[in-house]
Order: sequence, then C-alpha cells, then structure tokens
Amino acid sequence: MRQLGIFAFLLPLVFSFVAQTPLTAPSTPTLPQPLIQVDVRQWNLSASPSVDSVSHLVFDTVASLLQHWSNSRYRNGHSVTPGIVPIGTLLYHGRENLEIPTGPEWTAVDPEHSRAFCRGAAPDCWHLTFVTTRSLRVLHFDGSSASKIYGGTMDTQDFLVWNRSHPDWIFDEAERLRDLCEWGRKYQLDGFSRMQVDFEVMLCDFSPLQTVSYVQLSPEGPPYRRPATTASRGPAPTFTGIPQSPLGKTYKLVEAGAWHNFYPGESRIKLDLTRLVSFYDTDLFPSLVQVRSGLSRLEHRIDGISERDIQAYHERLDEVLRDFGNDVPSSASSVDWRTLYHVIVERYADRLEMLRYILNATEPTAENYSQNHTQTMDSAMYRLHMMLTSYALQTATPPMDGSDEDRVWASPVFQHCATTHSSSLFPFRSSFSRSELLLSKALEDTNREICRIVVKLWAEGIEAGVQPGFPLRAPGDEFLPVLKRWKADVDGLMGWLDWSTWRKCRPACGVEEVCYMPTWPYFKKTPWPFFQQALNLDFIDDFEEWRNPTPRCIRILEPFDWHNP
Repeated sequence: MRQLGIFAFLLPLVFSFVAQTPLTAPSTPTLPQPLIQVDVRQWNLSASPSVDSVSHLVFDTVASLLQHWSNSRYRNGHSVTPGIVPIGTLLYHGRENLEIPTGPEWTAVDPEHSRAFCRGAAPDCWHLTFVTTRSLRVLHFDGSSASKIYGGTMDTQDFLVWNRSHPDWIFDEAERLRDLCEWGRKYQLDGFSRMQVDFEVMLCDFSPLQTVSYVQLSPEGPPYRRPATTASRGPAPTFTGIPQSPLGKTYKLVEAGAWHNFYPGESRIKLDLTRLVSFYDTDLFPSLVQVRSGLSRLEHRIDGISERDIQAYHERLDEVLRDFGNDVPSSASSVDWRTLYHVIVERYADRLEMLRYILNATEPTAENYSQNHTQTMDSAMYRLHMMLTSYALQTATPPMDGSDEDRVWASPVFQHCATTHSSSLFPFRSSFSRSELLLSKALEDTNREICRIVVKLWAEGIEAGVQPGFPLRAPGDEFLPVLKRWKADVDGLMGWLDWSTWRKCRPACGVEEVCYMPTWPYFKKTPWPFFQQALNLDFIDDFEEWRNPTPRCIRILEPFDWHNP
C-alpha cells in the first residue's frame, strides 16, 4: 500500500513532465517565399501608359476632393460623390432680414463666408449659426462648382437637373437649387455641397438644424440682393456701378478658403468614395473621350456628352443613391481609399520635386545650374535610392557582360514597387463596388507609372556604376546625356501626374504675403466687379489668368494689394 501511495504521488509529476516535453524537435521558422516569377512583358520598363489613359486623372481628382487649392485650378468638376455632414456640425447663414429660412437656401461651413452675405445699410445685417441635429445626406460636386463663370463649372449640376449646360443661367441659383432639391427628394437628400472661394452646403430644408445664435452685425460692403426665388430665364444680367472692394475687407474670406487648401481639406463633409461617380470613367461615359481629345486638362468639361451617356449618368446616380443611408457612410469593402491615395502623394510628391530640382542643374538658366555633373549624378542617384530603398531586392543586379539591353534584371524591383500598395487589396476585390474598381485601377496604374520611371532611372544609374557614397567610375562629362534623359523623364512624369501640390509661388512669398490661387470672384486686376468679368470675357484685361490660374503672392498686411509686389 505504501508503494502504491508513492506511485500515486509520482504519477502526476510524470504526466506533467511528459506533457511539457515536445514530441519532436522544434522546427526552423519558415522563411517567406520569394516574389513570383516576373512576367517581363507585363513589367517592361519601356512600356509607357496609353495616350488614352485616364487613371492619372481619376487619381488626382479623387486625391484632391474637398481641397481648395486643386479645385480652384481645375474648376470644371468631374466627379459627383454622396457624403454626410455629421451631427453636431456648425453651419452659418448671413442675410438682410430677420427671417429663418424655411425652404432651400445656402449655408457656409465658415462664418467668414456667410458674413459676406450679411451686408448692407444698417440695421439690415443678420448672421445665423445652426447646428445639425442629425447627419445630413448631401451630394458633393467637385471643382469650383459654385463659381458663376462661363466654361463649365456648373456642368455636373446642370446636366443632372436640366440635361444640358446652361451658361446663360449661371446666376439662376435659386432655380438651380430648387430643381436639385426636387430631383433629390426621392433619395431623401438634405442638400448639396460645392466650392467657390470657400465651401458651402446648399440645404433643401432647415428642419434638421437647430438655431445656435441669431445676431445683428455691423454692415460691411454694398448691400447684397438675394436672387429671386424664380429664375428669369432671360438674358444674363449686367451689373454696373459696384464699388471697388479693397482686399482688406475681403481677405478674411480668401483666408477661410485657404484653410482647406490641402489634405485633409474640408473635413466636415465626409464623402463615401465607394459611391463616387467619375466622368473620367470611360466605360460609363465613352462619348467624353472624343470630347476631351486634344485638349489640355484645364479645358476638360462634360458639355458635349451624348444622350446615351446622360442617361447613364442618371442611372448610375440612381444606383448609388437608392440605398444611401443616414448615418456614417457605408463602404462595400471598408478600404480607406482617401488615406491610401494620400499615402502615394505623400510618399512621392516632395521626392519627385526635389529630384527635378537636382536634374534642373544641367540647364544654364536654372537657379542651381552646375557644371559638376558628377555631383549632380550622385545627388540624383541618392534620391532615386531613397525612393526605392524598400524595393531594391538583393537579387536584382545587372549582368556583368551588359547583355541585358531591356533591363529585365530590374523588373522584379519594378513589380515590387508598383504592387506594394495594391496587391494586398486583391482578396477584397470580390466585395468592391463599381466605384471601388475604378479607384483600384487608378491607384494601380498611377503607382505603376511612378515606379516605372523611378526604377528605369535607378537601373540605368546602377549599370553606370553609380552607388551613393562610393566613388564614380566615369568622368562627369559622360553623365550629361544621361542626366538630360532623366530630366525629360521626370518632367514627363510630373506633367502626367499634374499634382496641384507642385503649383507654388516661385519665388516664395515674403512674410507679409501669402501664396494665392486665383479663383472666382477674385482675379488679378479687378476683384470687383466680378459679375461683368463672368459674363463678358471681352472686358477681362487679365484673361490669361482667368483661363489658366497661376499661383501668385498677394499682400495680407496694409497696404493690401492683389497684384504681385
């Protein structure tokens, strides 16, 4: 019995020891498998995008949504996107009487904007502040879609409610909003968001808002005459005798718009990109391919779209709005497209700009002109190395005999660079909405072309024996033809991408100035009277700036001035 007791005592220890002893020797951790075999035909460094490619246009349009700078330059919007104005958001409204709007009216996201509509002879200047009591369903028109000028800024709205562009109705805003609200009633839309000098939300009904304050302010500027509730449909009005408005009284409005110049832009409007409709979608709007043919992007507009494509516009909006909810925007795949696009811009914008600056050193007219081509080559190669530091595979080396004329050896680097931000999305493609398939292709094609050019230049530098930090094998003069080719490639890439973040004031503005992208209604020579400018281009003495907005410095301290110093 005593032996049995000892055995009973030891038995749990034996089982405990056995349980903790591995049955087999620990295995060696599995190393990740190498990249799949590269299809050289697919990852050919010499294959540039088709001239009909629109992926870069979709990419920049989406990457620039709700950002004032880019949409001031490219005024003719090409996308329509459902969105939400969250509960608790403040909206502002200025008017000339003691009435709270009951029907369709305009609100601003910044009080400086609404204050511009609260002016005139005292005491007729009232300013209202509202707060949303629930989320508002809105439809956002990109570009400068609230600018009252010829050329296509309101096309996406006009084709929605009137099936054609109406340049003679650009001031018929009350009628436009009324018809938009009538159209959007079946989708329970609360309003529409647009941009001019600042962002605005056009509301169909003020019942979802609660009044926070209703105050009387001292008047500023000439009296504002609110548009009639019914449009005249007659000839466009002519405005004369409007006093010149000094910049000092209008700069605060320009300043408010500039708060939203770059990412994240106007953050109080939450867009659902899974429901975006883009007029650069060539499958949906094929007729616009011919309309845009041979034109610069500044001239792109949707006027000229076919009847069939107008019908497709209505059908696609019906599809995306039919189940549009009243809460946080739903996503078919939950991919954060807005952030993903920004990652690409953030990763390459400054680096490409610096690379172009370095390569400009080969031009005698450049501010950094240098005849030390060895140093220029070394600096350029260092920048290329920085952009590819996560993609330059150890196995990617050129053959010693120089037999690889097509640089197939660099194709794995090209593939790795071009797919890093998109290959992880493949498992979710089955849940992508139609809009997301467009966004995915735009992302893939844009990132691919960036990587193609960067890898192409890097590979040529490697073959020339250039390694950052190591002595160069060739005299500097031999690098000049290479640097010239690189400059042309980088200029071509940046021109193709055409990111507005590269549009800057050069030289940079002084401390008492700010860089300003000209937009309606404040152009170079005459911030007032802007109505005459909008309606009669023959009167514009700064037509080129109106046609091709270019950033310039304006003074923001007395004496205020719209002109360059």
